[in-house]
Amino acid sequence: MTEASAATFAPILLETRAETAEVRTFRFASPPAFNFVPGQFLMFHFKNDPKTWRAYSLASSPLRGDDYFEITVGMVGAFSDRLGALQPGIAHDLIARGPFGKWVYDGLAEHAVLVGGGTGLAPLRAMCLLKADGAREQRVTLVCSAKTPATLLYRNEHPAWRKAGIEIQSLISRPHEMNPGERWAGRTGRIDAEYLMNLIPDALTATFFICGPNKMVSELRAGLEGRGVPAQQVRTEKWGDYTDLI
Repeated sequence: MTEASAATFAPILLETRAETAEVRTFRFASPPAFNFVPGQFLMFHFKNDPKTWRAYSLASSPLRGDDYFEITVGMVGAFSDRLGALQPGIAHDLIARGPFGKWVYDGLAEHAVLVGGGTGLAPLRAMCLLKADGAREQRVTLVCSAKTPATLLYRNEHPAWRKAGIEIQSLISRPHEMNPGERWAGRTGRIDAEYLMNLIPDALTATFFICGPNKMVSELRAGLEGRGVPAQQVRTEKWGDYTDLI
């Protein structure tokens, strides 16, 4: 399905699950002939509020798109509250349109380095699942961050992704906010260009897919390009200055 042929449909909710205390993943039944490329998103609104639209990245495997698709949502406002109140299998007033977006990953990059944090990991999950489902043999590295271990999305999926050959590096940016009894033996701090250049030996030939708030994305792009990574190999998606991330 291309942007020119993007459809409008009423998605049927199949199930929801909590990723963290403030983030949920919603699984919907796919409409007929639905397909997408990792990195694309859908637009949503409710029938009685047609002017209020929200964009959510597709977070599931495109190879499962004939059956279902998933979005991961930070539960931080009135719109997400309405989403959270939906009941699986029961008629509702949610409308979806799409998919849209040209920031996409087709799995053909020789080495894809996926960088993001918080709910910015949603489209990166679709990219990881493309490889985990056996569609591509190319090398994939995921660099992800969150404020605390408890807010690191999809952490329980990491073992399966590693088994599929995905290299994963996780960072925690606010260890002082960890809950009592919480433990973290990995790296702390924010993701920056110097860290990525040291982490990725073939950084000058790798392709970076970076998703997150404007400041993070802009700084990483400038830092990588300033260290010699060709501009066409730094592919970015800015999500605005939201605060549920890193």
